[in-house]
Amino acid sequence: MTTATVPTPTSSSAAAVQVAVTARLAEWISGLRRTDIPDNAWAHAKLCLLDALGCGLFGSRQPWGRISADAAQDLSPAGRASLWGRDARCGVDAAAMANGTATHGFELDDIHLRASMHPGAVTIPAAFALAEACGKSPAEFLTAVVAGYEIGLRIGIAVGLGHGLRGHHTTGTVGTLAAAAAAANLLGLGADATADALGIAATQAAGLHGARMGAMSKRFHAGRAAQSGVLAAALAKRGFTGSRTALEQPFGGFFSTLCDAVDVPATHAELGERWEIREVGFKAYASCGSTHTTVDAIDALMKQGITARDLRELRIHMSKKAVSNVGWKYVPAGVVAAQMNCYYTSAVKLLDDEVFVDQFAESRLADPRVMALIERIRIAHEPAFDAGGAATRHAVRVEAELNDGTVKTVNVEQRRGSTRFPLTRDDIVRKFRGLGKVALPAQSIERILELVDGIDDMREMQPLAALMRSTPMTRGERRSAISAEARGHGQAAP
Repeated sequence: MTTATVPTPTSSSAAAVQVAVTARLAEWISGLRRTDIPDNAWAHAKLCLLDALGCGLFGSRQPWGRISADAAQDLSPAGRASLWGRDARCGVDAAAMANGTATHGFELDDIHLRASMHPGAVTIPAAFALAEACGKSPAEFLTAVVAGYEIGLRIGIAVGLGHGLRGHHTTGTVGTLAAAAAAANLLGLGADATADALGIAATQAAGLHGARMGAMSKRFHAGRAAQSGVLAAALAKRGFTGSRTALEQPFGGFFSTLCDAVDVPATHAELGERWEIREVGFKAYASCGSTHTTVDAIDALMKQGITARDLRELRIHMSKKAVSNVGWKYVPAGVVAAQMNCYYTSAVKLLDDEVFVDQFAESRLADPRVMALIERIRIAHEPAFDAGGAATRHAVRVEAELNDGTVKTVNVEQRRGSTRFPLTRDDIVRKFRGLGKVALPAQSIERILELVDGIDDMREMQPLAALMRSTPMTRGERRSAISAEARGHGQAAP
């Protein structure tokens, strides 16, 4: 087994540790089977699948989702993999790209706090397209998804907050490795070929956080990561080699090039014993996860009777990572910019008592009421929230100074939808129905729910794949579905 030098998490000097990270992870990926996965992790994986499918269906109806699917069909018009939300197939890697872009297409997809990553949008589209095209069973498909989650999340934890603070979007960078892990497991690659796949994936890793301002390309990070993972595994299966020390190479490796400090043991600590997929949470709001604790804090203030009219000033204190993510000055520059901005999400919460689909309509992005309220909102870095690292990166203290001089304070450490304050299964089903009905008929939505619940008893992917590309609804039906279901979810109790 090859070893290479990796900088320690506490020093960027010559101090180093010898760990064959890539090979170690590859061996585990290649050996994972359904019987290795405990029931509680498997059950959570099914919730992750359901949530991702709903997000993907909704995203398929957004401009970036339509453009991605159109491009996928143009580039590979005759293929074996379904495009979600439209009655069409295309090439496997192109489908992974389009469906991944759609899944990350409205800031509604799942999230892991310590990994700073959206694992579903990269692993599920990649594994789904391959499983459908290659005739794999649904159980094999979901096993591969679990492999992708476990590897991607551990690498995300290992690279820490510094990776994102450099400007890298973890879903686009580490997500490439997660997708490759899922694809390699699904294709049955041996340990060496899986290491090749990780190496091929690592050299494709990309995703710049600057894309969040006034561009569609942040959505594409997940789609491209899913596509890159599929390509990496497909090439490795045919003998194409990648660096089998791609993660830990001291020069030109993933860690040494893209990260400041790496917690190397976190990449494999209790791998196969502690299941990180169980720590994946779901989103109750259609915005960056770093805004959610503030939304929760404002919700608590509003339940005390405070309204936008009562406020002299709203002061939000958050971690350095959160300020970097969502604390920058808001300038109307498209839906993505609004969803990634805490000034905007705080203002619409105060005005609408909701932060879901309707709040990000193009007509709201420069709403004079929103822009005026933003002038009374202040965001500041609170160093105390940095002490806990990734575990407290979402912690906030929100102070509402009222017109009469009274100050009300609310502290929130973890968001609604996290594993500490989880959404219920009913919440996730309601969210799926509300999002999915924007693209599919109601009977298709209900049947998908049944198939995901009974995935262990399914022999092939085709029934689920056929439903995911079912005939779209009419415009009137879509409008009704959003009103009756998606908005209702935004008001659901935790």
